[in-house]
Amino acid sequence: LALLLVLAFPLSLFATNPLVTLQPIANGLESPVSITHAGDSRLFITLQRGQVVIWDGTSILPTPFLDIRSIVSNGGERGLLSIAFHPRYAENGFFFGNYTNLNGHTVIARYRVSADPNRADPASALPLLLIEQPFANHNGGQLQFGPDGYLYIGMGDGGSGGDPGNRAQSLATLLGKMLRIN
Repeated sequence: LALLLVLAFPLSLFATNPLVTLQPIANGLESPVSITHAGDSRLFITLQRGQVVIWDGTSILPTPFLDIRSIVSNGGERGLLSIAFHPRYAENGFFFGNYTNLNGHTVIARYRVSADPNRADPASALPLLLIEQPFANHNGGQLQFGPDGYLYIGMGDGGSGGDPGNRAQSLATLLGKMLRIN
């Protein structure tokens, strides 16, 4: 699977030029599910199986930034689904991950970079939130820091077709919600 960088053009060029062009930046990645940055020139690519790799501007580095495959259940709509870097990552080295654990539940955990800026410390994991998932699909998975400094967590409705448990409408569960934590 090739990862493509999307370049957008101003709408005024739409009549004579394509609105979007695609440029391959990496090949051979297995199930990339998200891409982000830490405020520098590197791109961090989350692989569903439980790894985050770094594209340094020319190639994928040979050693993963993070490898938590041993604690991630992946396949379908499960896996390591995204990471987000703390707004003060350059100062504190914190980033957050959203993954499906071996019991099939969503875990939001905080990690820290190691002394090597291209390697995280998997042993630094601090689980912040565990959300039980009743089905293997509709897990959500996106993490993003907002301009307010809060971490936003996109949670799916917990699965099955049509949200049979009406979880998205229930205040008794975190499923089917956009969560915001400080």
